[in-house]
Amino acid sequence: MTEEEKDTQEIEMIKELINDKRLDDAVEIIALYLGDSTGENYIKRFENIIETLLSLHGGRTVIRFLMENLIIDIPSLLENISKKDSLLRYSFLFILKPICENECDLFLPYSEDLLNSEDPNVREADLQLLIFMAGGEKPIEKESLVKTIALKLNDDKDFVKEKAIQALKAIGKKKPLLVTKILTNYVKEIPENEDIKNAIDNVLKSIVSIEKIEEIIEIEENKEEILQEEIELKDIDLEKKEIQAMEKKLKIKEIEIETRQKAPEDVVLEKKEEEILDKVIELTKKERKLNKKEIELKEKEKELDKKEIQAIENELKKKETEIETREKVIDVIKKKVLNKEEKKILDKEIKLTKKDIELKKKKLELKEKKKELEERELIEREKTLKLKEKLIDEEKKLTQVEIELKIKTIEKKKKEIIEQELKRAEAIIDKIEQKDED
Repeated sequence: MTEEEKDTQEIEMIKELINDKRLDDAVEIIALYLGDSTGENYIKRFENIIETLLSLHGGRTVIRFLMENLIIDIPSLLENISKKDSLLRYSFLFILKPICENECDLFLPYSEDLLNSEDPNVREADLQLLIFMAGGEKPIEKESLVKTIALKLNDDKDFVKEKAIQALKAIGKKKPLLVTKILTNYVKEIPENEDIKNAIDNVLKSIVSIEKIEEIIEIEENKEEILQEEIELKDIDLEKKEIQAMEKKLKIKEIEIETRQKAPEDVVLEKKEEEILDKVIELTKKERKLNKKEIELKEKEKELDKKEIQAIENELKKKETEIETREKVIDVIKKKVLNKEEKKILDKEIKLTKKDIELKKKKLELKEKKKELEERELIEREKTLKLKEKLIDEEKKLTQVEIELKIKTIEKKKKEIIEQELKRAEAIIDKIEQKDED
């Protein structure tokens, strides 16, 4: 069986499990499927999983569960956007497109860090992901994130600037007030930079008309003016109340002074009373300042409360969606329980048990295959060792034979030399004997 056939078989199994509402079993098989992959085929397998899950009912909840429980690790997944090959990088981004559109809150926490990356390819890729997120179900409302995107209009690389303009346009379609407010404030900070001005004009013209931009600016200015007026009115009311209280105190003291006889002791008392009044006036001034500060603090607290309420509302929405999905699952289970057709239920149970048995069989087969491979490896190792031993023995034998041959050749040579010497000696003796005879 080839790898492609195995992949299709496992994906079909995952589909069947999700259709049968066996999400836990599906998650286990997905974890094994991705865990067995190498660095080369991980992205291919990840793409297969995402495509299958998005095409199934309840697949989105499975994707969310996989990412929240770190079966699919988002930071390590996002490392692929730093690939130098633009074709591979963009193909990977388009794999993430449906997840960004449907589950943008999973990727948003990492966006600001990626935008501040030293690698311009990473910055551009992150902006592309933000474009996908902005085109999805939920709008991007994080003010700090939009500000960091606006800062990329002054990036070193032109392709990053272009992508930042596209991202701001995409966010501005759903949140024009937020984008116009941040961009108008950004222009005020750098009025001399014409390139950024042109880029901001390009963004604002695409999301709102010039009249609307002026209206938004007027609304923001009016809001500030209204707040200042409210503070001033509160200060005036406090001053009026303080003056009324002071007037009452002065009238009471005038009546007391008139009723008393003006003795030297009374004069001293009057001076003391005047000193007390001066102190009271100083205290009232201090109280007024404190009241101003309290009003400012209350307004800040209101703003913080609003933000907290929004965060709580977002959390509640998430919980509501989770509860809805759970309720749907419970309704399905109730329908199955309340269903009178017991045969169908039994058939399904039998199918499920069969599938469980098949899964177990496959697991056992895999284990057996592993054992067989290990045994084969051991047998091959034993064979190689035996061959090595044979070769060593043969080498030893060859060396002994060579030694014996050398000894034989030496002995032959010795014999030949001795025979030659004997012949020479016999010839000399023969010559001597002939001389003696002569």
